[in-house]
Amino acid sequence: MDDQRADQRQFFRDFSATAEQTVQEVRGFEENYYRLVQEATPALPWLREVSKKLHSYLEQNFSAAYEFTRELSQASDMDDFVRINTAYMENSLRSFTAQLADFAETYTKVTAGAFKANPRS
Repeated sequence: MDDQRADQRQFFRDFSATAEQTVQEVRGFEENYYRLVQEATPALPWLREVSKKLHSYLEQNFSAAYEFTRELSQASDMDDFVRINTAYMENSLRSFTAQLADFAETYTKVTAGAFKANPRS
């Protein structure tokens, strides 16, 4: 029984390490994307506010993903694994819903302001 528990703990540590590595690789992509958007911002001033919002959401999401991988490495059995995974999924869904509503509001304001700033005659 102790060998089985040790095997499970090692599995969760390995799984967590793999998940963390994946998060870091995706983070590298996100940083490159954000840098590209920052370079394009002078040509598209309305993009600056949208870019800031998207970047803040990505920061929140990566922070949550890192916390998830840290908690996952502490799982001692399948019950812990399921509990941690379920909590992460629930929190992610709530966060995504809030981010979506906030982004819709920001995008509406930004585009409305862009049209007011550049009226067509």
